[in-house]
Amino acid sequence: MSLGQERMAGFGGFQDSVKRVMTARTLGKKNEHVLYPSRSRSCIRRVSIVGAEPISQETATELRMVVFGAADIQPFSLGEWLQHPFSFYDAGTAQAYGLRVPNCSTKGLLMCVQAYVLKHLLFSSRKLGAVADIPKLLRTTRAAQVEALIGALSDVLWTAGGRQQAVLCLAHGDANTSDDPQYMDDGCTEKVVTFNLGSYEEVKFTVKKYLFEMVTDGHHGILLFLYSVILSRTFPSLREDLDGLDQPLIQTNGAIHPCLATLLLTGRATPYLHNGIVYEGSEDTMARAKTGILQRAEVGLLVWKRQDGDKGTAGSRLKTPSLPIWVTRCNDSYGILFNPNRDLIRDYHAENRFDLYYYSSNSSQSVTTILTIDTRSPSFREEYQLSPLENLIHTKWMDAEVNWNGTAPYV
Repeated sequence: MSLGQERMAGFGGFQDSVKRVMTARTLGKKNEHVLYPSRSRSCIRRVSIVGAEPISQETATELRMVVFGAADIQPFSLGEWLQHPFSFYDAGTAQAYGLRVPNCSTKGLLMCVQAYVLKHLLFSSRKLGAVADIPKLLRTTRAAQVEALIGALSDVLWTAGGRQQAVLCLAHGDANTSDDPQYMDDGCTEKVVTFNLGSYEEVKFTVKKYLFEMVTDGHHGILLFLYSVILSRTFPSLREDLDGLDQPLIQTNGAIHPCLATLLLTGRATPYLHNGIVYEGSEDTMARAKTGILQRAEVGLLVWKRQDGDKGTAGSRLKTPSLPIWVTRCNDSYGILFNPNRDLIRDYHAENRFDLYYYSSNSSQSVTTILTIDTRSPSFREEYQLSPLENLIHTKWMDAEVNWNGTAPYV
């Protein structure tokens, strides 16, 4: 069956379901809209936003400054972050596990969330050592998509809040800001209301309750989630993480700053990827502490950039996470490498020869890309002879032979 036939044979796309909700508005439903039919095992309903607190003028201004670097103008990159929701590819297809990327600007954030989506799809419901039908898990159902997204968003927010608290931002009602020349309305930030949540169970419950706001066109789902991560971390902690770095988390080209990736994956927006604390200085100057990754990450991060040398190379706490899932930043382009076998992390024998799935939501990626990694057959080719993704893989598995299994290298 061709890819197009697979999609036609599915039960409809994630976004198609959302459109049915929007159609329901014309039928007179005001407070409750069903995303999936009642016969489905999972449904998302629109409910009234009750109990949230509107943010202040000062908070709206600081959010815009921290994220975009400007509050009194609308940065070019802001337009690429407004209006976009979280959405999956069609359930039942080869890439049903994958989040769609509406544009290049949002890709870095979405690939970080994708890592946690894969955690919930592949590992949350499986016992250690259990054999699973991996193609079936990846060709997931709509119900599993919803549950994985709820889990992923909750995990990131709870981690950003130091596993002590979290904040969920939604946009609701009229603007909370006044006619202040230091702030220019953007249609979202000035309408933010927040829920302050004190336990992981409360985070997950609230994300599930208001998931409609995150997956519906025009509801600013991706930007609101970014704001939620920032407020969960808090401005003072974020400034401490950045260690004097005075750059917005969304860069002038619209892409995320590397510090935002570490915030999403580890809960701290550190610019340093080494393990622990390193003191830098000389006999004549006071040693300066550079705080990197303080504990083993649940999902990892691999980084490679041509002609960068060892600058920015990830330490072992990112290279060897507790789950075999890695966000990749390859020449500043983000993607995901993953393997459904936990033993790849726990047993070095499993690293002799194994497969890695690669996903980046590229329009050219119509089928699953599977790379075979053989650490027993060293590759003696120079860096310039290899594709960027192969060079990135070598930062973890040095000199391993990488077989694209008939796929033309596209990264």
